[in-house]
Amino acid sequence: MARTTPTIFNISLARFPMPAKLLFTAVLLTLGTGYIFAIGNIALKVGFAPDEVATKYYGNEASRQAIEDIEAGDATGEAGVEEGEEFSFDDLDDQEGMSDEPIVPIPTFETLVAEGHFHLFGYTSIFFLCGLVLLFAELPAMLKNVLIVAPFAASVLDTWSILLTRFVGPGFAWMLIISGMVMSLSFLLVFVIGIYQLWFLKNHEEPVTQ
Repeated sequence: MARTTPTIFNISLARFPMPAKLLFTAVLLTLGTGYIFAIGNIALKVGFAPDEVATKYYGNEASRQAIEDIEAGDATGEAGVEEGEEFSFDDLDDQEGMSDEPIVPIPTFETLVAEGHFHLFGYTSIFFLCGLVLLFAELPAMLKNVLIVAPFAASVLDTWSILLTRFVGPGFAWMLIISGMVMSLSFLLVFVIGIYQLWFLKNHEEPVTQ
C-alpha cells in the first residue's frame, strides 16, 4: 500500500476537534453547492459538447459572416453603424440577405479579459481552500500532490483555451472541455475525501508518518 504523507502539523482531518470539523464541512458543502450551480449555468448557457462550446466562443457561420461584412464595411467606409452608435448583433437579424441561421453573439476580447481575471481569482480562492483540506488529509504523496496542483493548472488552461477558441479556431474547444473536467474531477475528489476523512475515517491516535 502506498505511503501517506505527513499531514500539516501532524494533525489529520479525522483528528480535528468538532468546531474544525464543522467549519471544514460547511466550507465543502457550500463550495459543492456553488459548483453544482456553476455546472448548471454552463449547461444552460454554453453546453458540454465541443460544437456547443465552439459556437459560444468562436461563433457560427452566420456570426462569422456578419463580422466579415462589418470589417469589409469598415474598410470601404460603409460600416452601416454611425459614429457613436453601439453595434449589436441583434441589428443584423433584420437585414436583407442575411442567412436564416440565427446569429450567435461572439464575446469581444475586452469581455473575455474581464471574465478571465474574475474567474481566475475565483478559481484561486476555491482551489486554495481545497488544497487546505488536502494538507490535513491522509493520502499517498503522489495523489495529494496531483490533487493540489492539477486544478490550478487546469484553471489557467481554461482561461487560455477560451481565448484560443475565440481568436485561433474552434478546435481549441476541446482544451476548454478537458480543463473543465479536470477542475470538476479534482473538486469532486477533494469533496469526497474531505467528508469521508472528517466524519467516517477512524481517528488514529498516532500521527501519520512517512
